[in-house]
Amino acid sequence: MNQSTPLYKQVTVLGGLGFIGRHVCHALIKNGYRVRIFNRVNPSRPNLIPDCEVVHGDMAQTSEVIKAIADADLVFHMIHTTVPGSSMINPAFDTESNVNASIAWLQRLPETNVKRIVYFSSGGTVYGIARYNPIDENHPLSPISSYGITKLAIEKYIQIYTALAKIDYIILRPSNIYGAGQRLDIGQGVIGMFARRALSHQPLEIWGNGTVIRDYLYIDDAISAVIALLDYSGPHQIFNLSSGIGYSVLDIVNVLREQTGSLLQVTYLPERYFDVPINILDSTRLRTATGWQPRKDLEEGVGQTLEWLKNLKLGKDHNE
Repeated sequence: MNQSTPLYKQVTVLGGLGFIGRHVCHALIKNGYRVRIFNRVNPSRPNLIPDCEVVHGDMAQTSEVIKAIADADLVFHMIHTTVPGSSMINPAFDTESNVNASIAWLQRLPETNVKRIVYFSSGGTVYGIARYNPIDENHPLSPISSYGITKLAIEKYIQIYTALAKIDYIILRPSNIYGAGQRLDIGQGVIGMFARRALSHQPLEIWGNGTVIRDYLYIDDAISAVIALLDYSGPHQIFNLSSGIGYSVLDIVNVLREQTGSLLQVTYLPERYFDVPINILDSTRLRTATGWQPRKDLEEGVGQTLEWLKNLKLGKDHNE
């Protein structure tokens, strides 16, 4: 993309202080966009992004969201209040705080200048138990967790309300994105959590027997795909975002053992019924549409994550 002539001028990132959101904001600013972040106040996630506007608000307050997006021509929707585990504890809250809150501002899109919405859905949960692998975008959608159901519901409402407002949308269904800046306090993100425990000489906790298989994508590769899609104007609007290579949880443990030189104690916990046994995404559509390719393999990505955590522990990490 030509940094001097960005396709959109004003971008609002809903959830821009989160893990992926902050990386997206950095990349947008680097590519010449004016960026506004809409995020709840959270002292543990300060604004470390220069050259952007930060608006603190609550997605449950529709008027606050509309004010934040009214003059934006591009909106990233990256707010979700739950993770797969917590969504099953209180599905009513999951639905109210995510689906209902999203509908409330989506139905008011005609009041805004928005031309495109980019939504971060979930490739790991909206498909449910895989009928085949790797999973492409045409795979049946049968989520088995409240998290997957609410992600899918928001996808559908985005399709409805963007059609009514006659604007564009892109839905991204990412695999397991990890790396520098990853949140470690929400019970999601096995590589980041395991890496932190490994460096602290704590046992690694595995739900089930460790044979669950997922594909993992380093954050830099995920962001390069997002930027590549901003120029896209082809026939597709839903894209898987993945490395396309599956690893079991035990594979992750072995990579950490090799890179830390530690035996690493493992504690096995009862398996969770909402963890599908295997989920490997096919991102051929994305690669064909944009020419994007992931560059970091698992070993390099885990190594960089460990290095980030070491620097964080030493107080050297002031950015992403």
